Amino acid sequence: MTRVGPRLALALGLPAALLVLAAPVGAASRIGPQQYFTGVVNGTAGNTASPIPIDVGCFGPVTPGETGHPLAGQTLAVHQLFPPTATGSLGRTGNDSVVDAFFGAPPPGVAGARTASRSRSLSFTRYDKVRGIPASLTLPCSGTGTVWFVPVPVTPPSQAQAVPVRFESQP
Repeated sequence: MTRVGPRLALALGLPAALLVLAAPVGAASRIGPQQYFTGVVNGTAGNTASPIPIDVGCFGPVTPGETGHPLAGQTLAVHQLFPPTATGSLGRTGNDSVVDAFFGAPPPGVAGARTASRSRSLSFTRYDKVRGIPASLTLPCSGTGTVWFVPVPVTPPSQAQAVPVRFESQP
């Protein structure tokens, strides 16, 4: 029987232990309480001053008030910021661990209205988990708007983040 010295055992065992503790590549961490975040629209972080473009399918000349549906391939996500930066407005989860994204103003009392507003929102429980913008949404063909990233249920000290967007008509 061969005896392995403590240094050799440590050298052989440490890499194996690190493999067990390592998270899978690309794994998104869970959203938790007391964390700062920014909403991400089409790969651009929302803590920017410029509106982020969203392409809307609108055919022919666009008239004021005309609406359409977002084109495929556009996305939303929530990204954790640590430590928080001083630029732009940030969201804060407070005691919550779910962030909902709403196109336009979130309904009053978001916690109770979540089921009724499902067609206008997406829920996130993990950071950097990219979700497609539903093509079923009806959005303006032009102009500006807001995507609200709201920790739910809304209870102090949570803070929503308003991400400015620009709707662009595409044939």
